[in-house]
Order: sequence, then structure tokens, then C-alpha cells
Amino acid sequence: MLWHFVLPFKITFWTLGILLGSAVLAAPCLQKKRSRIFLWGFPMVLFAFIPSCSVIMHFMDKSRFGVFQYDVTQTVGDPRVERYLPPDARELTIDRFARGYRARYLIESDLIETWFDAVWDEFGDYSMEGKSSPEFVTLTKDDFNQHFGGLGWPRPTEVVFYQGPVAENGAGFAIWYDAETGFAYESASHW
Repeated sequence: MLWHFVLPFKITFWTLGILLGSAVLAAPCLQKKRSRIFLWGFPMVLFAFIPSCSVIMHFMDKSRFGVFQYDVTQTVGDPRVERYLPPDARELTIDRFARGYRARYLIESDLIETWFDAVWDEFGDYSMEGKSSPEFVTLTKDDFNQHFGGLGWPRPTEVVFYQGPVAENGAGFAIWYDAETGFAYESASHW
């Protein structure tokens, strides 16, 4: 849940720590006492920590969250996302955010069936809900907008719905597969 805070925290911690350490070590060159520099610098570092961390996180989030295009699953480069994507997916468009992602990708129906069964075989014992068979459903405009609104993707009407294993913490995925076009629409959350 808080994974996206870790890297900005580490960068801020080490950057401010190195700056304070450098100032303390350079104190004799400035004809100041090291203890005095530390006593003045430490509260300043504490005061600057949260704003600095926020600025660093703002710029990092621009490169790790948003809508991205990938040729194949293996080029995504984020294990939290790749974990719930079929390895045979191609032409991926992924809208990544801190709690999960929404994706649209091209895949053959037999490949998604095989992958889906393998996921349940591997993680089904940890699921809060039992495995349900894939079912044909009509995807209404409201349902589509609830899961994929704002992305400009074409709405399929008749789809096969796959519900993946759902962990205790809410992590899991759901897929709406349009057999007519070969595109899958996925909504996933991770912890």
C-alpha cells in the first residue's frame, strides 16, 4: 500500500544526510565548530524533509504512473504489474497508478484460458473467493466507464469475464475479454 513512498523517502533521506554530513565535515574550513553546524543543520534537515520528499515523489510519479504503451508484457519492467499480465499479451496500453493499473492488450483466447487456469492453480489456495468459470456477459456502458472510463478505449459489448484470485489484502485482477477483436481489458489492484 505504501510502496510508492519508499524510494522517494530513501532518496530524500540519503540526499539530506549527505548534505548535512558534508557541511559538518567542511565546518573547520569555514572556521566553524562541527557541533555548532550539526546543531543548526539537523533541525533544518528535519524541517526540509517532508517538502523535499514531496517534490521528489512528484517528479518520480510522472515517470512511473500514467498511461504507457508496451509491445509485450516482458517490457513493462514493473513486477507488480507483470504479475497479473499474461506473458503472451502484446500491444499493451497500461494506465498505472499507486494501487494498481488498468490495461488493454491483444491476446488469443486459448492463451488467456491457459494462463488463467495456471494462475488459479498457483494462487488459488490463497484466494478469498473460489474460482468461478469464465462467463459471457454484456458489458454495459456504465460498467465499462466505472472500470475503464477516461481512457478513450472502445467499449466491447459481449465479453468473457474472468475473475482472478483475490488475496486477503484485496490484491487481484479481473479481465473482460472481447473474443471478436482479441482485446482483453484488465483491472488489477496490488498491495
